[in-house]
Amino acid sequence: MNGDARTRRGGLLLWLGAWLCFVCVAHGNFESTDAGFTMHAARNLWLRGDSGLRTAAQGGELEGEKIGAFVIADSQRREEQGLGARVDGKLGQNGLAYVWFPIGYTYLMVPFVPLAAGVERALPDADRRLTQKAAGFVPTVVEGTPAVLQGLVALLLPSLCLATSLWLLFRIARELGADRRGALWTAAGIGVASQAFALGREQLSDGPGLTLLLLALWPVVRLHLAAPGARGAVRDALLAGAASGAAVLVRYQSALAILAFAAVLALAARRRGRYRELLAFAVGGAPFLVVLLAVDHARFGNPLDTGYTSAADWLNQPWYLGVLKMLFAAGRGALWLSPLLWLGLPLACSRRRLALRWLAWVLLLTPVALFCKANGWQGGQCWGVRYITPGVVGLLAIVLPQVAPWRRWPRLWRALFACGCLVSLTSVVAPVRGVLQLGRQAYTAATERALADGALSRDEATALLNAADDRMSWQPRYSPLWSNWRYAAQCWNGAFEDRQQHVVRDGAATIGAVFGVEPVQPEQGVGPLHWTDRQGRHLWWRFWADLYGVSSWLLLTPVALLAVLALWRGWRSLAASDFTTTSPDG
Repeated sequence: MNGDARTRRGGLLLWLGAWLCFVCVAHGNFESTDAGFTMHAARNLWLRGDSGLRTAAQGGELEGEKIGAFVIADSQRREEQGLGARVDGKLGQNGLAYVWFPIGYTYLMVPFVPLAAGVERALPDADRRLTQKAAGFVPTVVEGTPAVLQGLVALLLPSLCLATSLWLLFRIARELGADRRGALWTAAGIGVASQAFALGREQLSDGPGLTLLLLALWPVVRLHLAAPGARGAVRDALLAGAASGAAVLVRYQSALAILAFAAVLALAARRRGRYRELLAFAVGGAPFLVVLLAVDHARFGNPLDTGYTSAADWLNQPWYLGVLKMLFAAGRGALWLSPLLWLGLPLACSRRRLALRWLAWVLLLTPVALFCKANGWQGGQCWGVRYITPGVVGLLAIVLPQVAPWRRWPRLWRALFACGCLVSLTSVVAPVRGVLQLGRQAYTAATERALADGALSRDEATALLNAADDRMSWQPRYSPLWSNWRYAAQCWNGAFEDRQQHVVRDGAATIGAVFGVEPVQPEQGVGPLHWTDRQGRHLWWRFWADLYGVSSWLLLTPVALLAVLALWRGWRSLAASDFTTTSPDG
């Protein structure tokens, strides 16, 4: 086998191994209501040709869809009556309710609808079983059912996207001059030892959005570094434009990064005195812009109306507080959840000559600038500040391959890499939703205790309770770096439910054990309300094993063994190709 063939085989096996590794830690069900509503929109688009959610009177079929339609309509009604800003979706011109998430993410979920229909023939009673397990607690109609459809999306879409992101990081590193070992370190460091790791499990659009941004960055880097007259330049520009357009469809705020990519190509075109590549970039992205404008016009009668609320309704906190929180907050700060930034940021500031240094800073600072004034800077049901994860990845992807810290400071690199892996493992052992639920109960109890003791006035306590998610994401007591392990220990001990799998109501076993807070009201001591948030069922192999009464190890072991085998064989093939080819693109 020649060197190029070994390289291709090694790359394919490493991608397969990475994907299977992310599958091992994937969710069995959604833990985000937002993703649940988007899934219902995708299901309607496949079955009815329109992604609008319908009420029962409009022919809504599933309970989750009808709940989504009610939530969106009620939010718009309250806004029209002056009772508060609209926060959830918007009614279209046809009277249907449209979710507030980018249409591209709805499109990505559509192929899973017919796939789930086929799998449901083998598991026809999954919804009934899940509804019985969750009886009497939080309804499963949005995050829980259809169980098979949600299970397939949660298992496959995030893991496929992040595995592909790692492959793209490898390719970008190679373009920036890293050897194969250095490119592997870059991909592994960013994918496993930074907050990007969680995107391989979460069901929001951030993971696919990051993949598409990296797919655009790869040819942009090639075009920036290419010699005048290089072959394939127009093809690369078309790819960059198409990936950029798709990235915006999936995450609208990606448009800021795309403008930076366009600036790179414009500068390169000016330097060469040739603008074909810049035109090709625009041509590649144009169809996606047309789709976005056409869909928005069809829905709302305005091509610039995406269904999101006005930015002024939620961008109103001091910017400097937002920056500090995004970087240093104990619960969500990027410098704690992405330890490699302690090395990447100083290197990006150093006098060392780095190609596209300015782009690295633009990629990091634009999402920080965009969301630093947001009341919801913490990003909801996610690990870390998901809004700035693409910026963290972008800066590291440009800086690390050019500096090669694994050669210059190997001990420091290994230490930060190990810390990052431990942090990433912390995100696996407990579900975000369950930890947030107990955290809110603990925060409410602590605030009410301070009020009862006279340490707070009624107005002060009310203000603190209204900002619970903000305060929890800032205070060390609620940091997931230790609360997740305490939560996992209680799951391991079976402390969150009785033998009939019913949730417990024991303050000492719930918020007391996890956060060290005693409940003031009985409801503050209730355990995780979702069946999937207890006893490790947030992981797919526990979820489906407990749902059908089989061994979870029987589900996990084959996948884990295949992952290890693929990674080992892929590494051997890629390492061997170092000695059999000198191709810079290997």
